[in-house]
Amino acid sequence: MKKRAGRLFIALTIAILFTVLLVIFYNVTYVPSEKSITNRILVALGGNIVAGGYIQFLTYFIFIWGIIEIRALLSRIKYEERFFNADLLPREEHQILNANDVNSIRIKVLHYLETKKTYDDNHKYYLPTIVKKVCTKFRSNQSVPEAMEVLTAQSRINTSKADSEQSYIRYFAWAIPSIGFIGTVLGILQALGYANTNDLDLITNSLGLAFDTTLIALILSIFLMWLIHDLQEKTEQLHSDIEEYVLENLINKIDTN
Repeated sequence: MKKRAGRLFIALTIAILFTVLLVIFYNVTYVPSEKSITNRILVALGGNIVAGGYIQFLTYFIFIWGIIEIRALLSRIKYEERFFNADLLPREEHQILNANDVNSIRIKVLHYLETKKTYDDNHKYYLPTIVKKVCTKFRSNQSVPEAMEVLTAQSRINTSKADSEQSYIRYFAWAIPSIGFIGTVLGILQALGYANTNDLDLITNSLGLAFDTTLIALILSIFLMWLIHDLQEKTEQLHSDIEEYVLENLINKIDTN
């Protein structure tokens, strides 16, 4: 929770700094009598904070927060992949394991977990935890099928937890275009308010706000969704690899005879 609050603060700081830079560039380049392409781009990006740039700021904040959260989850996946090279299970293809060997593996994993620092306060390592539970189950009743059931069930639980951790990032991907549409509604309402004035500049500026917020939001949403799908693919691959690793190097090598 503390790490997530820290990431939120970092996202807010970056969004504020980026918006401040846009506002500075907008005011430096703005010439009332001229309408340059640079000025138009800066307005679209949210450089004119009073005329609707606050909508883009909210969009940037959520987008950056989502990126930071995705990077944190990808970092966890990289960390979990290191356990494949920790020699927790024997890799010899024709090696046979008896009950004593399985218990030795359980003790080895318990000792290994005691020497490792936790990734965060609420996270338990996927691979060592599955190995420990499978070995403990086999130790209690010497049943390979039941040990296999533990492997399948725990892998399903881990996958479900990982999917739950990504739910708020998917919410970000939904919230970004929603904020853009709110900007569109505000811009159209503002333009309708100026309709009686016959001031085309005010009307076109308001309509520009309406379309700019949606355009920026949709572009950011598309990019964030691509990152989310990449994260989901790597997460599913991790849990599949863990299940296959335990199956090949532990379950399939146990001999109860």
